[in-house]
Amino acid sequence: MYVYIDETGDRGGSLKSSPIFGMAAVLLDEAGQHELRAAVDRLRLDFAVPANKVMSWKEHVKTHDRRRHAAEVLRNVNGLRLCYVYSVKSALAAESYLNDAQRFYNYVAYKIYKSVLWAARDWKGPGVRVWTRFGHVKGHDHRTTDEYIKLQAAADPTVPHELEQGLRWVSANTYRESQAADLYGGFLKAALWPAGEFGYVEPAYLLRVWPQLRNSAVCAIPLGIMSMPGHELLQREEWFPCAQCRTSNGSPGASGGQST
Repeated sequence: MYVYIDETGDRGGSLKSSPIFGMAAVLLDEAGQHELRAAVDRLRLDFAVPANKVMSWKEHVKTHDRRRHAAEVLRNVNGLRLCYVYSVKSALAAESYLNDAQRFYNYVAYKIYKSVLWAARDWKGPGVRVWTRFGHVKGHDHRTTDEYIKLQAAADPTVPHELEQGLRWVSANTYRESQAADLYGGFLKAALWPAGEFGYVEPAYLLRVWPQLRNSAVCAIPLGIMSMPGHELLQREEWFPCAQCRTSNGSPGASGGQST
């Protein structure tokens, strides 16, 4: 099982900062990895991305048509599961991780890490082996995150950390799959982050790939998509596709609390 994670938004707390900070994780079995690479190659060709450039939401997927096309291509990839974790900054307490960029990143990174390990075990069984690749963040000391994740995982018996074969932080140009994770992060951004002249959001892209979310056929909250500090932040969105969605499905780690 191969996992590629990319972040969306920033960790700042100023008025100029993003309203959310989150991460998108793409889980792939071997067949899914081949399909996703082919999908990325197709999108790079369709969007005329130069061979020496990394395809990104910010630079190459700016228009509605391109975003719709990216969602249509990616939603047809088989052998793929999707997990999201994000924080709504305006809902965080002042004493939370909001004012500590390192702590903010570490906390969200561990939440998504737990989600992908549970998803991998649920999908392929307790014998699955997992290789996780986070996108490298400029200026961030990933050694502290690696230490934080390992320390937290060791203290939580519900987290199958033994499945992990090699947690790494990699540049966006290392794997084509990382470029796909960036686009999936863009779908989340478009759904939650008001933009443009009139401050609209556009959830259509996220909803197109919604069936790929872990557990979406039953309840995507919180193991497929987690809003912090509370699940109701997602449920109150007008576009949220499950009016009767439960806030917890009884799985370990279902809380989206803001401590630590």
